[in-house]
Amino acid sequence: MLLDYFGIVIMALLGGARLHQTLSGEWWALPLFAHAMISALMLVLHRKTGRHAPLLQRLVAWFSALLPFAVQIEKPVPIALRALSLAGVALAVWTIAVLGKSFDVSPADRGLVVVGPYQWLRHPMYASELFSVLVIVCAELSIRNILVTLMLIATLVLRIRWEEQLIFGYQDYGNRVRSRLLPGVW
Repeated sequence: MLLDYFGIVIMALLGGARLHQTLSGEWWALPLFAHAMISALMLVLHRKTGRHAPLLQRLVAWFSALLPFAVQIEKPVPIALRALSLAGVALAVWTIAVLGKSFDVSPADRGLVVVGPYQWLRHPMYASELFSVLVIVCAELSIRNILVTLMLIATLVLRIRWEEQLIFGYQDYGNRVRSRLLPGVW
């Protein structure tokens, strides 16, 4: 429960930082503001459940969710790459809207969602997050950014495995929707 409150505060603070960027003329931060604020709202409204992951898995999930903020960008990102990254953010916002009260960062069984982007990918939220990070990291390759990306991939794979074991009905869904992150690959 305390972890939920922590998440709400973090997402609201990130939303505030993105709003400040937007009001300072950095228009590309507007979708990031929307993403953070919708996430905070859905964390407040999410469906409570008695079937959730152990504390260590929940902590890893939050670590994973915050990892993209560890990417360091020191030079201006080309507009084309920003647009691609924002496409990933748009997919994330759509996914949160589809998840509705089932959205959370910590693995738990809040009901299986099979509509919207979940018709084609089992984990469109993670796919959109990874896509956005990869695009931005391509703009500034560094050892740090590559290590952050590798940690993100590792933690996403863990989260995927934990969620697929935890959510009731997931095996049948997995038989219908074969791709987890990359259509036709995995």
